[in-house]
Amino acid sequence: MTPNGFGAKEGQNKKFMKNQNIQFKRTTPLIRIVGSLLCVLLVSLALTARAQTATVIDPQGDAYYTPGLEAPAFLDILAASITISDTLTLTVDVAGPLDALPNPPGSHGAHGVFVWHFALNTDNSTDPPGFPFPSGQMTAAAEFGVDALWDGTAFSGQLYDRRPALTGGTALLYSIPVSVSGSRVIITVPAALTAQVKAAVVLPGATWNCFTVRANSTGGTDGVHQADTIGRQPWPQ
Repeated sequence: MTPNGFGAKEGQNKKFMKNQNIQFKRTTPLIRIVGSLLCVLLVSLALTARAQTATVIDPQGDAYYTPGLEAPAFLDILAASITISDTLTLTVDVAGPLDALPNPPGSHGAHGVFVWHFALNTDNSTDPPGFPFPSGQMTAAAEFGVDALWDGTAFSGQLYDRRPALTGGTALLYSIPVSVSGSRVIITVPAALTAQVKAAVVLPGATWNCFTVRANSTGGTDGVHQADTIGRQPWPQ
């Protein structure tokens, strides 16, 4: 017995309470960690389920303006991809660097453009006329076009909606972001425009394709030289 008659019991109580505290401190962080991991996993799965990606690989060395006239490596497509989520991301990997491009050749002293182009055929039952072709001359399957353009000074991006031409109107043009890293071109279609593209998709039948071009001007077919092409691909699903 201790002098006050409570020492042993008090020590046992303190030891028991100490053990309880140790258990509590071990259990609580584990629950929080598991809960946090579950939240991250659920968010990741939701984002993965929502994004749709399609990628096509293209052989190197097949870029020619005409038979026997080889196109530069920066127009030689190695891979092209389209990723659809809240935004639309279009990527082209080419065989040459994009950090020191020459001036595109033009006519009458004016520079042309180099173009990395995506054609988005969202509805296979329609073929809008007009832009980027001269009015009344040609129709094309793509309801939307997305371009990265180099004019000899800077890169720029555009999306054009060709659907108004189906009812006598003219194409709607929008400026969109483009970024370049090494030999990769990345074109980003903002969410509001992406929503319009997604709403126009009719399945089955919708397709996309990619090609590169050297053009004397931003419109018309005169002086347009296609370099490399990835043919029509099924719409990502």
